[in-house]
Amino acid sequence: MKRALPALALSFLLALFSCGDPAVPEVKPVIPVLPPPPAPEPQEPEPGTEDPKTLEINISDPYTDLSPGESMTLHCTLSGTEFDQAKSYNLLFNSSNPSVATVDGSGKIVAIARGSTVVRISEQESGAWTERKFYVVDLSPVKQAYSSGFKFTCGHTLYYKAVVQSWDFFDDYLYACQVCGSPHTLTFTRKPVHSQAPQAYMHLKYYGHGDNMFVERSSEGDWLWTPNYGTLESGSTNRYTDSQVLSRVKFTPGLTVQPSFSAHNYVLPGMKRIIAACDSDNGSLGIWCRDASGKAWFYVYDIEAVKSASAENIQLAYNVSYGSPVVTEKPIVKAVNLAKLTPLLKFQMPFNYVPQGYDWHHGKLWFFRGGGAEADQVEAGTAKNWATVYLINQQGKTIETAAVPWVDNLALLASEGLTDLGYFEAEGVKIKDGMLYLGFASKDAGASPERRVNIFKYPLD
Repeated sequence: MKRALPALALSFLLALFSCGDPAVPEVKPVIPVLPPPPAPEPQEPEPGTEDPKTLEINISDPYTDLSPGESMTLHCTLSGTEFDQAKSYNLLFNSSNPSVATVDGSGKIVAIARGSTVVRISEQESGAWTERKFYVVDLSPVKQAYSSGFKFTCGHTLYYKAVVQSWDFFDDYLYACQVCGSPHTLTFTRKPVHSQAPQAYMHLKYYGHGDNMFVERSSEGDWLWTPNYGTLESGSTNRYTDSQVLSRVKFTPGLTVQPSFSAHNYVLPGMKRIIAACDSDNGSLGIWCRDASGKAWFYVYDIEAVKSASAENIQLAYNVSYGSPVVTEKPIVKAVNLAKLTPLLKFQMPFNYVPQGYDWHHGKLWFFRGGGAEADQVEAGTAKNWATVYLINQQGKTIETAAVPWVDNLALLASEGLTDLGYFEAEGVKIKDGMLYLGFASKDAGASPERRVNIFKYPLD
């Protein structure tokens, strides 16, 4: 038998269901504060994941070409994470072509005969190694009979009716310098190396004779290193020469400028007819010049040191005559005074001849001379084409000379399409990537004959 709820409890339940849910007090959650996680235990590196230890062998000598019979000793430094200054290392030397040059256990290289060899330096215990290609050079290629295989780029005409004075080239562009116009102007033509067009021009008035030049490539563009502040030799010939300033000018197509345009100038006070070449492998700048007595000198500087040196106002040592009407003065030029820099090398030239171009490469000076003549002069015996290369060492000694044997063979020159007037003048020499390049200016027949630039190549090895 069921028992009834007490009256009070029953009344409470009825009131609860009739009035809805009672208010529930808000309860805030409690967020526990946990201690920071413990630092991870140091892990042992997995096998093979450590940074490899290295030993590096570095050749500290500049790139050097040798002549047969010459020798040099290689100097090396060691570095890298494995290098231990307190440890003795055993370096081994090997020549890939001992018939060209030998190398002994102390690193002494002896040049035997023309060609190339790769010298490898290795460390016995670690297996580290480095190597460098060496050339043994002479002028025997220049003495060879003509071959059409010597042609590098030939026969392209330049716009102006003047022979090429100097040139430089890269993979894609050839730059050619001509003495043009009245008043006297050095015109620089840029064209593809192996085709006629397109061509672009820049004109530098009163700069000089353009005996030599080179082009510096940079991310900003191409820069011409050229003589500047030439002086008028004769009003009748409009010939400017004896430049007292070396300038670095950015090639800008279509621009015509005067000497003061250049913002990058370099002076050897008291020297004139200043012209330059560059050994890009060694970063060195070679400068040929003459003093007041006409003696020729050769200086070599670190090119980056030259470019970064501070310029100052320098009054030139000799009068400069220029313009029409002619003005004669000793200009003040903002320039680097190279006499305040220590040259890497300096020597007096073995002769005072003016070059028809020269190059400074791996410790050797390649000097080019020559002249051109018209066919009637050759046939009459009053003049002839001739070209001679001189190889000069770092002591200023002429190692060897060689004449180019075929430049006065008019029938050959005509049959090869090089000139039909007979005129063939030595103009420019370069050493690039193991090749010797010789340049010649020529003319075509006609009332106003076109001028051509012809460049031939000879392997050094």
